[in-house]
Amino acid sequence: MELSTYQLSISSDRRFEILNVTPEVEATLDESGVNDALVYVSTPHTSAALSTNEYEEKLLDDMIDWFKEIAPPDDGYYHDLDHINAGEQPNAHAHLLSAAIKRPVLLLLREGELDLGTWEEVMFFELCGPRERTIEVTVLQ
Repeated sequence: MELSTYQLSISSDRRFEILNVTPEVEATLDESGVNDALVYVSTPHTSAALSTNEYEEKLLDDMIDWFKEIAPPDDGYYHDLDHINAGEQPNAHAHLLSAAIKRPVLLLLREGELDLGTWEEVMFFELCGPRERTIEVTVLQ
């Protein structure tokens, strides 16, 4: 077995944002030259997450609205006190949501193609943006 890890850099423009990172993951896999493998997509950030789902504008809006409902930003979280005192953006809501969302994604690469469902995409959930973030693509062949 051989293990290789590649890093991607992405940027978000808003506090809550869902990005389709499937093209970036696929490009990384194309560059790797691997045809069949397990692909582990992760992010080292505890206020962001990854998952797979349908990347459709109305569904994305519904997800963000639901996130704000179940973990409202600026809701007086104990964790946020130090951030507020330091003049930083509160982020307890982002940590709570990240813990609830499937953080890493495990995929199959078969004959050079990601084994995704018909409407399935790899999605990056920015929960405390805007920020520069890292995504790691680890390939096990």
